Amino acid sequence: MKNNHVAWTMPRHQSIQSMASLITASILPLAASLAILLALFASPASAMPNQLQQPQPQPQPQPQPLQTQQQPPQPPPSYNNLTLQSPVVTVKVFVPLAGASPDQSQYYTGSRFEHGSMIGDITFGARSVYGRGLWRASPAHDPSWPESGVGLASEFGCGDNGVACAGKGDITNGVLGYEAAAVGEPFLKIGVGALIKGSCPECAGSEEYRFNSPYRFYRKPKWEVLPSPGPNEITFVSEEVLGDYGYRIQKTARLDGNVLTVRSLLTNLGKKQFTTPWYSHHFFTGDDEPVGPGYVLDLGLSEFGLKSQTPLFKQPGLGTWAADITDYSNVTMARDASISIAVKKTIPEGVKLKAEFLDENTVTLTDGSFTLHAPNGISVFEKIPEIQTQSRNPFIYAYNVYAERGTLSPEPMLLLYLQPAETTFWTQHLKFSSSDKYNAQSSSSSSFIFMARAWQQSSLSPSSRGILMMALCSAAIMALYTRFSGSNRRLVGRHYHSYSPIPDHSLEDEPSRRSMQVV
Repeated sequence: MKNNHVAWTMPRHQSIQSMASLITASILPLAASLAILLALFASPASAMPNQLQQPQPQPQPQPQPLQTQQQPPQPPPSYNNLTLQSPVVTVKVFVPLAGASPDQSQYYTGSRFEHGSMIGDITFGARSVYGRGLWRASPAHDPSWPESGVGLASEFGCGDNGVACAGKGDITNGVLGYEAAAVGEPFLKIGVGALIKGSCPECAGSEEYRFNSPYRFYRKPKWEVLPSPGPNEITFVSEEVLGDYGYRIQKTARLDGNVLTVRSLLTNLGKKQFTTPWYSHHFFTGDDEPVGPGYVLDLGLSEFGLKSQTPLFKQPGLGTWAADITDYSNVTMARDASISIAVKKTIPEGVKLKAEFLDENTVTLTDGSFTLHAPNGISVFEKIPEIQTQSRNPFIYAYNVYAERGTLSPEPMLLLYLQPAETTFWTQHLKFSSSDKYNAQSSSSSSFIFMARAWQQSSLSPSSRGILMMALCSAAIMALYTRFSGSNRRLVGRHYHSYSPIPDHSLEDEPSRRSMQVV
């Protein structure tokens, strides 16, 4: 058998640089960890980075005399959230609350997306992706509007009108019991809750399900936050039963270094089977910069059997609500038949683009993965391993791409088939990285900033502050070294993360765990 291990040597000056790079990679996490430990043990609980952030009470306004000068703008409202944080990445999870109503401080209370999928405001070093600055932010964020999601907002359904989705068999558009319900009676939207049929503004005179129109709730959805085994993990769960239908959805988000995993478990609590698509919308921008040149999307799919080297896709809204995607991007195919979409000009306000791949006349191979590249140098690679490891549930249903000024959205869709009492699961693995231009500064500077914040927020003894100062000085020296010596990616080589497994069963099934309800 051929040996794939290759022995090699390097010049002495490169060996020294490699050793220094290795020292950098070792000292920075160690120093950051030391700072974290000191901060956690010496700081009050309110200063912990993963503390559930409740909105601060606003002071009552006092009567003010009439003034001719313009008043400064009011700060944006705060929403219940928890921040997952590592030395290089921070992730904000907007937590769904038990029995939240639209006027409370929950980021999303609409009738389209999963309430437990609002994960965004992700920073890598000094850069950000999946921000809130462009997507449905004007004139102000409306938590009750169906489109007002953020980041990894996901939906059960195919993102189209109608109670059923195209395909073989009975594929529901994420709704249960809709056809049996009369106007004014409730039905279930998976991941959202119980809604009232016919209550949306566009429903007058029609019984067709409108996926993107706001429905009134039959009852308030209830979510519970479960105890987490670590500081950078959160799990919440919701159950709904209505007549012969019911579901249980459990979401777990965890941050390990520069890798974010989001595990979903769906259980059929009803008496009847159901089949539904699911997808994550991926409201993606970099530093809230409008989608334009510098944005690139590499799709984890390959098209074979085409006579020309032109990717085959459909544009369902072309000529009605959507423009031609080729007017704003170059859609190309590589020699291995993989597809890349490079935006060539900024998408104006009001222009929408959509492309559907996986044509039935083309031999298409896909694992549902993709890589997003932002102009700020940040890249995000996502894969869902269960697509390849599980025999039938879930599997790929469709592969769409949506874009407008405020998002470049790859949408690989899964198809889920559940008999009564059956549970299925899938995991989004997102790995964040940066180009050589930003890589050294991001990781080193982030570690330094992370420790500096620990210094400011903690109540340390003089001896502890001395130790922390040494860690800060070490981080600063190493940050300067990596800044002026260039990226260390070429010498260190690949680094593989090891993950402790996220359970494939409900956390509530473990007797050692107790549920904790957020109110």
